[in-house]
Amino acid sequence: MAEDNRQTRIEYAAEITGNMLTAFRQTAGRPAGPVFVRQQAIQTLDTLGYESELLDEVVCEIERHQDVALEGVSIVSPDVGQAEDTAVWQLPPTSPLLQRYLQQLEREGWSAGARTNLKQVTRRILGLCGNPRVAGTWNRRGMVVGDVQSGKTTSYVSLICAAIDAGYRNIVVLGGRTNDLRHQTQERIDLGVTGIESSGLNVAKTRIGVGLIGQIPGLTMLSLTSQDHVAGNGKGKKGGDFDKRRANHNNLAGSAVRIAVIKKHATMIGHVADWLQSNGELAAEPLLLIDDEADDASIDTNDPDQSPTSINGAIRLLLQRAGRSTYVAYTATPYANVMIDPEARGEKHGDDLFPRDFIALLKPSPNYFGARRFLEEEDGLSHTVKVEDAENWISKGSVVSDMPASLSQAIREFVLVSAVRRVRRARLGLDRQHESMLIHSSVRTGAHGKIHTQVQREVDRLQAGWDFPVAEPGKVPQVETEFGETWDSLKDRQDPGQTVTWNELRPHITDVFERLTTETINGVTKKGLDYRRARSGPLTVIAIGGTKLSRGLTLEGLTTSYHLRASLQHDTLMQMCRWFGYRLGYEDLCRLHAPGDLLHAFSGIMESDEELRAELEDMASMGATPLDFGLRIRTSPGMTVTGRNKLKHAITVPLSLAGRTLEVTRTALTDAAFNDDLMQGLVSELVNGQGQQRPGSEHVWDDVPWETLQGPLEAFRELSSTLGLNGKLARSMAYVRSAQDASPPRLRRWTVVLAGRQGTPEPYGDINVVRVTRSARDEDGVLNFGAISNPSDERLARGTSEGKTRQAVKSTRPRDEGLLIIYPIITIKTDVRTSGFALSFPGDPEMRRHNYTLNPVAQAEEMRA
Repeated sequence: MAEDNRQTRIEYAAEITGNMLTAFRQTAGRPAGPVFVRQQAIQTLDTLGYESELLDEVVCEIERHQDVALEGVSIVSPDVGQAEDTAVWQLPPTSPLLQRYLQQLEREGWSAGARTNLKQVTRRILGLCGNPRVAGTWNRRGMVVGDVQSGKTTSYVSLICAAIDAGYRNIVVLGGRTNDLRHQTQERIDLGVTGIESSGLNVAKTRIGVGLIGQIPGLTMLSLTSQDHVAGNGKGKKGGDFDKRRANHNNLAGSAVRIAVIKKHATMIGHVADWLQSNGELAAEPLLLIDDEADDASIDTNDPDQSPTSINGAIRLLLQRAGRSTYVAYTATPYANVMIDPEARGEKHGDDLFPRDFIALLKPSPNYFGARRFLEEEDGLSHTVKVEDAENWISKGSVVSDMPASLSQAIREFVLVSAVRRVRRARLGLDRQHESMLIHSSVRTGAHGKIHTQVQREVDRLQAGWDFPVAEPGKVPQVETEFGETWDSLKDRQDPGQTVTWNELRPHITDVFERLTTETINGVTKKGLDYRRARSGPLTVIAIGGTKLSRGLTLEGLTTSYHLRASLQHDTLMQMCRWFGYRLGYEDLCRLHAPGDLLHAFSGIMESDEELRAELEDMASMGATPLDFGLRIRTSPGMTVTGRNKLKHAITVPLSLAGRTLEVTRTALTDAAFNDDLMQGLVSELVNGQGQQRPGSEHVWDDVPWETLQGPLEAFRELSSTLGLNGKLARSMAYVRSAQDASPPRLRRWTVVLAGRQGTPEPYGDINVVRVTRSARDEDGVLNFGAISNPSDERLARGTSEGKTRQAVKSTRPRDEGLLIIYPIITIKTDVRTSGFALSFPGDPEMRRHNYTLNPVAQAEEMRA
């Protein structure tokens, strides 16, 4: 009973602290670091009067319940249509398969809030897929964008569950281009959807995952593929990939659900398409096709007058033959997907795979350890180490010299942090976890064997020197000295609340060596890392590889990464970031060792990726679709966003905020009055002499000093991106600063316009105005107007032309003057009074520009401008 009360206190304190951390994230726009988490837990225990020795267990409970939850989603969806349209439909009120999967996640430590969020996210994405109850022929194309190692698989497993509940009866998952990835995906589907281990050796049909919770009455699910690594070849050899003979042996009658997890090979996809076509009744059932890592191999790289590439053509042909289908691309690097020509189609293969109907943007939990947290200092500590001695180690893909000292240092670091993790978990009475190190130095498989030999030789030297130390009298053994020097660089980096001493970790080093293995993972060795089936307990592994380790494959418990391989493509580099993910309880121990130029490239790509995600959120705010909202991706110098053969419909041009108008349109409902008072105060200043009122127009002021505007604009409360990224106001203010620092300075003087309409005026900042009416989108606690400005208002800037477009109007404006348009707003239906504004920048070819790659929709927008 006492133990039950203790656990209840731990859970309650963790819940209270978790609520405080959520509030902190919403206010600060960033997740709390481990030190702050611990401070809040201490404060909670003190407030509740609980014993302080509960602290470590409370922190562990917080980490456990916030492990891998997808916290939200921003949907780029079409306008509302008719009820009978496949794009707008009423979801089933109950979803037993999805509910069962959520129960499984509860067993894995997901909090109630995290499960609720995932359910809402899943149902919103499903609502954008085709309605399986609608007859006839239809197809939908969409995309879900997540972060590297952030939980995309969890999202599509839950989507599959909900889709089956809604009436989809054919499920195909393209599980990557390698057997390892397909096997990994099959395992997740078995655990989360069918609940039956699909291995061909599992004659007894062992229940796993959700299957241990129970079966769904009246629902039959047939797995047409299995976890076995070898593909079926029709010669009696057991294989896991799709086999038409085996599929035909299944009882396919009635409303059974068919699920196939196949390797992304044209032949295998073609087998599924042929099988569907030969079973006409099955082809008539609605198909959900999940394309995991959809930017890899799914893009048509052939010229428009040629047949599509084999995998792209096979995917499109499968969708064609299905009749009723929804294609959902999942990726963390959507650059190639959004560059597809939306008009591309063929008589045989149908529409290309442009996500024309929707894009969903997944938001990882605050505990996600992503690019910004990894590449920027946190609490004065860096998670990166610059490698300066590996330049001559590998040449033209071959190992040409001895292993660099920096790699030996990284190996020692991995051994030490593995020991630290064991001490920390032992303190909490927890078993140890998987421990992984990644060495990614070359794409050439020939080099991997030599690297493996050098690494293993170094591990053997360190182990022998540790287990059998040899030293001159009065001196410390060499290997212990090396470990001591490495520990000196690590010990002060620890989370103060989880500090481990040298004397505590030292006894664990021998056991780390006992369990440590070195594995080469590439297409030649055919070897994989099966963490779930490890027979001797959690793995401690140094993984050496290239392509197979750079996309999709998860390295459990990854702490130390040694990365030398460069690329000139954004998506390739981003996919190599296996060190992103969830590192709860040991985030402070994670480090990336890489050359300085590579670290700089990662930082540039991070900024580009954040800009794209902000663009996708802008699209969502405006209620636009990917067909009518052009996407522009910033390109780092000397790089492309993806392979050039995937950019045949794209162009790259220099762009900046010069000549653009940014509207601040998304705020919290609770900030409506504050922002309204703020803008009224600014108007009062203008009325009382801070600006020169334009003759004949009481609502326009010229020659307004920037200093008059700066304070109110910086104080304006814009609701930040749901991903915690900079909003439009922050981007605008950064551009103004850069313009004012230019030579000669720009944007020191401004014209301010107070917009209004015809009607009965009301007081607004010492002047009378009729507020404009705007409709806010349906978001709880949020005022999101999508767009508020009127292009004709921009004609009130000085020096404008008589052009018909915004760009033409701005083309003759003086480049040193900005335009601020204030919109006093009253919302339609709810009568909420607030204010918004637009910042309009003149064209300025001399302002520094970044190169942007434009998709076909953005190109059309530029031409219209």
